Amino acid sequence: MICTSCNRDFDRKQLVDGLCQTCLKYFNEGGEINPLPEPGTIGYDNRGYVVCHICGKAYKKLGAHTYQMHDLLIKEYKELFGLCNNTKTTERTYSQTMRNYAYQYNMPEQLRITGANTRLKPGDTHLRLGKTLRLQEKMRLARMSRQNAQIRSRKGDFDNDER
Repeated sequence: MICTSCNRDFDRKQLVDGLCQTCLKYFNEGGEINPLPEPGTIGYDNRGYVVCHICGKAYKKLGAHTYQMHDLLIKEYKELFGLCNNTKTTERTYSQTMRNYAYQYNMPEQLRITGANTRLKPGDTHLRLGKTLRLQEKMRLARMSRQNAQIRSRKGDFDNDER
C-alpha cells in the first residue's frame, strides 16, 4: 500500500487511515500541506517552520526531513532549489533556542575544560610539524631571556660587591 501523503510504499499494517506513521504524526501535530515556495526563496508556515520545496510540508529542521524523506543532503537540496549555502533552513527561533541551551548548560566552560588537553602548551614545538613558533611563544622566550640576563647582571654586581 502507498501512503496517500508521501507516496512511499508500506506494508498494509503500517498504514493508519492511508497514512504512514511519519505522515500521521506530522498531521496530528498540526502540520499541513503548504503551497510550494518559489525556487530561490524560503517559505514558512503559520507555525514559523520551513516549508519543503518538494512536498510542501513544514519542519523545524528541513535538513533532517530532506535527508530522511527525499534522500537529499541539505547541500544538494539548496543547490537544487537555488538557495545560497548560508541560507538558514531551520525555524526562525531555532538558532536562539540552541544558543540559550548552550549557555544554560554552561557550554563555553565545558568546551574550555574539555579542550584543555588538546591545546598546545609552551614548548610543544615537536607537535607543530615544522611550523614556526607562535608570536606568544616568541615573546615569552624573549621575556625569559631578558629576565635571565637581568639576574646574571645582578649576580655579577653582587659578586663584585663582595670582593
